[in-house]
Amino acid sequence: MTGRWGLLALAVVGLLAGCADRDRSSLADGRLTATPGGVDFQKVAIFDAREAEISLRNVGRARINVNEIWVEGPEGSYLAEFTHEGPHSLQPGSACSLKVRFAPPKPGALPAMLVVRSDTRIEPLLKIPLSGLGVAAWAEVSPRRLDFGRIEADSTKTLLVKLANPTEMAVEVTPRLVGADRDEFKIEPVTLAAGESHEVPVTFSPVRVGKKQVALAVSPCRGCADVPVQIAAEALERAVVAEPEMVDFGAVPVDRESYRESRIHNISTEPVTVTQLTLEGKDASFSHANAGFPLVLQPGEVRGFQLRYSPDHQGAAQDNALYHVESRRHPTLPVGLRGYGGAAELCVSPLSYDFGRQPLGSKTRVIVNVKNCGSSNAGALTLNTLAWQPAQGGEPQFNHTPMAMPHTLRPGEEVNIAVFYEPTRAGAAMGSLVMTTNAFSAATVQMDFRGQAEQHAPCQLSVTPLALDFGTVPPGQGAVLGVKLENKGTDLCPVKNIQLRDDGGGVFGMPGGALYGGIMYPGDWFSFMVSFASPPAGGQFIGMLQVEQMDPANPVILVPLRANSQAACLVASRRYLDWGVARRDCPPEPLEVNFLNACTAPVTVDNVSIGPGTTDSEFALQKVPDPIPFTLLPNEGFTVGVEYFAQVNGLNVSPLYVASSDLPEPLLVPLIGESSKRVEKTDLFVQQDVSKVDVLFVVDNTDSMAVEQTRLVDAVPTFVNTAAEKNVNLHVAVTTTGIQTQPQPNPADNCPGGALGGEAGRFFPADNSFNRLLNSGMPDLATQLQRNVQVGKCAEVEEGFEAMRRALSRPLVDNVDDARTSLPRDGNAGFLRDAAALVVLFISDEDDHSPDAVETYVQWAQQLKGVNQPQRATFYAIAPPEDGCDTAGGAGTRYAEATARTGGEVVSVCAPDYRPLLRAVADKAFSAQTRFPLSEVPEPGTVAVTVDGAPVTTGWTYDGGTNSVVFANVPGPGAKIAISYRRSCAAL
Repeated sequence: MTGRWGLLALAVVGLLAGCADRDRSSLADGRLTATPGGVDFQKVAIFDAREAEISLRNVGRARINVNEIWVEGPEGSYLAEFTHEGPHSLQPGSACSLKVRFAPPKPGALPAMLVVRSDTRIEPLLKIPLSGLGVAAWAEVSPRRLDFGRIEADSTKTLLVKLANPTEMAVEVTPRLVGADRDEFKIEPVTLAAGESHEVPVTFSPVRVGKKQVALAVSPCRGCADVPVQIAAEALERAVVAEPEMVDFGAVPVDRESYRESRIHNISTEPVTVTQLTLEGKDASFSHANAGFPLVLQPGEVRGFQLRYSPDHQGAAQDNALYHVESRRHPTLPVGLRGYGGAAELCVSPLSYDFGRQPLGSKTRVIVNVKNCGSSNAGALTLNTLAWQPAQGGEPQFNHTPMAMPHTLRPGEEVNIAVFYEPTRAGAAMGSLVMTTNAFSAATVQMDFRGQAEQHAPCQLSVTPLALDFGTVPPGQGAVLGVKLENKGTDLCPVKNIQLRDDGGGVFGMPGGALYGGIMYPGDWFSFMVSFASPPAGGQFIGMLQVEQMDPANPVILVPLRANSQAACLVASRRYLDWGVARRDCPPEPLEVNFLNACTAPVTVDNVSIGPGTTDSEFALQKVPDPIPFTLLPNEGFTVGVEYFAQVNGLNVSPLYVASSDLPEPLLVPLIGESSKRVEKTDLFVQQDVSKVDVLFVVDNTDSMAVEQTRLVDAVPTFVNTAAEKNVNLHVAVTTTGIQTQPQPNPADNCPGGALGGEAGRFFPADNSFNRLLNSGMPDLATQLQRNVQVGKCAEVEEGFEAMRRALSRPLVDNVDDARTSLPRDGNAGFLRDAAALVVLFISDEDDHSPDAVETYVQWAQQLKGVNQPQRATFYAIAPPEDGCDTAGGAGTRYAEATARTGGEVVSVCAPDYRPLLRAVADKAFSAQTRFPLSEVPEPGTVAVTVDGAPVTTGWTYDGGTNSVVFANVPGPGAKIAISYRRSCAAL
């Protein structure tokens, strides 16, 4: 009776749907009949269904209420329901209909009973017999996988799916395509009669290229679960491809011929017919004589065809070979043809060379020039191999600089090969160097060399110094020292292979490169540099330099190299002192270097000396502290002056050593100069890009600055607005001219900012009570800068240049915190940018009283921005004028000299309103440089100017007062400016 409960809910719902009126029924003498009295559904396929209708009629005398219907029998086989909405109340003679559905879930006979419950007294349960036979009827599907292979897009391929109905009933088969690419496939549903088989076409019509994501789901009968059929298919852009797509014949001489093979490959899984091969005819230099068309290219097959190129003109030639293919998408397959009429030509000079008579043990050189001297339309020349033929008579006497092979030369390009004659035995020698190339007429070239070696007396070579001691070089920095070779004998002295034998792991080098050799006549000398690059990790290093000479008893002279790399307390303001090229008749001015104790503890300076160099008499100490040794407190410094006499021609290099208690080896500052008879000099500049400028204000914080500081505060917005108008990317900071702290008797009179007036280069305020590093991205830059320039008035000595140097030197410039002080985060890191110009603006009512010469500070600032860009560091000053004024203490001569030397300007601190002054300074500082100071005074009428290599004879003048060239027609940013002149010794 399980079927009853399965249909109970449905039957109850059915009671809510009616067949007659809605009057309340009462127990009466009614009688209910069913027509037909039983239903035989006969054979029905499993999962299929068949329906029948039964009519219920009241043949009694009273109203009948039909309360419930259900089916008793196999679960899930039958379903009964009313065909109309209730309530189902039947008046005498009225009727209503039921619908019974038979859906066999399994094969075999499935009898059941339809039960109708009513309120009749005589027969409250009316039973109607039901019967049916479930038949297993579905189609068999094969195969379970369809592989369409690879076909060209826009073509069509059809495969068959076999459907067989082995049963005695008809079945409806429903195929369904699933997957992202189902739209490119097609299959129709089919109904199979009993015992029928049918092959159903599945058509693949791709329009998109690529592998397909699709499958076939076949429902073998109505309601049956899907039978999956896998589908593999791929659409190709082309069924036939060219390998290669471009046939390049390369460079071929005119009227010669070259053959290349063109291959076509059927990458599809279907045969493809190729009907013919033609040429577009763009250039008659291409042709072919292939026969055998049409042809069928089987799946995966590759065939090759010979194509010919015989240039009838110079230069490039192009055409297309066309394979005609039976294809809707690509009826032709183009293959590019490319050639070049005219081949590379090889020019070698010299093809033979006689080194003549050379001293035994020497190393002489000739440069062999190899050039692709073909016309501009010629192809590339490839040098394939380069090797010496086996030497006859013993050890080879010739060699060459190694060169990576193969080596390619475009038309007009050349390469120089250094060939050396390095005799190891007296007498005649010969050698042949053989080169192979891809040139048509010079596949092999032989170069012949000969020489005659002569015996000479052993060398008497002097090497100074005998060892190079780099002392201590701070990590990350570099230094150079020099070696001088001098022939002290009365005969020729050949030297060679002057190079590093041991570079200390890469820290030692030769800036000018290794020296292959030379012949020194009696009394000759020359000098060269050796470098040391101090690694960031520090350490102690040793190396070795070698010099080979002709002395059988001592053929190799070794020069030891040693260096110490570690952080030092003493910080040199200049990493080297370089006098450039000087003349014997007018030696240059002395140079100075300042040393600052950057540590938190005192340091004892034990000695200041000039060590062994190339010529010891060329440099001398001109200014040293007295007495030595002495103790240097934190943030204290001292200056050393050095003279260069320039009396020995050539390069002169010596070490300046400063020995201190914190270092095992003295700190090194190289001294470099070159003495020459040449009087011409060229100063090189690169016009600055003023889109980025770092501006440092150095403000006098002495008692006399009350009025001037107020004027400065009022003028700051003018300066900031001018920078904004010119769209300048600014970094701005302020420091004071105070070096030593000056606590006041009354604490209320102390300078603000935490340093008590002794910023000593630290940006104001040193205690970070407000922003110290300002930039143009701050919307209130003017307000913040106005606050920062109010530095107080408590210091006693104005040392503006010294404050600037300390502010932009180690340790302040690259540290967030100055470890020498108790204030946190009082370093200046983040201000100075490599890509920005530097402007320093001094504001003082008294001249500078820094310890070193003006030139020392100028050269330091110019070195700060690198070689050939000294003008990127420019000084401006609001300082006392030459004739002074009531509110200023004397003339600002040092400020005037410094601004003139850097191309800047000094304006009067006596002016009642600084706003015009700061606008004038800003206009000049944030514009392209017009004034270029010369490093030396020229003889009148000898100045010549070039801009980017082109001579410029107008648009500039020489200003003798500032020793500068001033441009009216200002060169643009990045322009390379060369100013040449004859140095005037009389001006020194």
